[in-house]
Amino acid sequence: MRDVLTRQSAAGAFPSEVAGMVDETCFVTASVALCLDPAAHRAALERALDFIESCEDARHPGAFAFYPPQGRGPMLVRGLPPDADDTALAWLALLHGQRRSADRARAAFEAVIAPAACLFVPGTAPPWVRGGAVRTWLIERGRDNPVDLAVNANVLALACRLGLDAHPVARGASASLCAAAAGAFDPALFARRLAPYYAHVSELWFAVRRAAAQGARALDPVLSWLAPLLGSAALAPDKPLYCNDHGQPVWRAPVLQQARRRAPPPSLMHSNACAFKQGRPE
Repeated sequence: MRDVLTRQSAAGAFPSEVAGMVDETCFVTASVALCLDPAAHRAALERALDFIESCEDARHPGAFAFYPPQGRGPMLVRGLPPDADDTALAWLALLHGQRRSADRARAAFEAVIAPAACLFVPGTAPPWVRGGAVRTWLIERGRDNPVDLAVNANVLALACRLGLDAHPVARGASASLCAAAAGAFDPALFARRLAPYYAHVSELWFAVRRAAAQGARALDPVLSWLAPLLGSAALAPDKPLYCNDHGQPVWRAPVLQQARRRAPPPSLMHSNACAFKQGRPE
């Protein structure tokens, strides 16, 4: 991980690239932090957690935004509100580094994530959305607040980490993911609807794998559904990672991809080996 650690900024962030610039986000920093060994990389992890804590929204304690709300660092868009994805990943990283307690995380889950759940599923929602699944933004934004399955997988990972796997939000997220897998929806063709804030469908696999690793036992069929799309492209340095819900602009994070390659999950290693043996395109 030595090369990964050299990319850490003075603020503690790990960089991403978008629209010809380098920026610093809670999403990438938390994702890399979760790849760091707390014993072997303690100093770097502490700096990363400092940056992550700077992304907390003072108006909504326990909620985290894509960029630091009061930050002066590089960012493409200023004034973004907190969202469920960054909040879930931030808390997972803070728990990973033992910066905050599980009790605080549970309180935040109830206070800022649970209110974003769909109590009623509108008729315009994709057919796999189930009640309890969370919308992306933690403030109401009408039609610009879709249910993203990768976001829900990360929320489910946090719920399972906290022993909240029976929570209505966890059940809604899990049921939505399983419904998409059971419905014979081609993840490549439906990628923009399954995970509108993600630019490559393999990122949905990474999020589901994270939730499964935290104990979401019902997700094995979801991993199997997504596995045929995996290959070496899933770990390519320049792979598109995430975007806005209209598909542009696209962020990339070579440092996150490098951190993943240092210690890829066993399931991904197996999927890559199978892809190479079967001659599937990367």
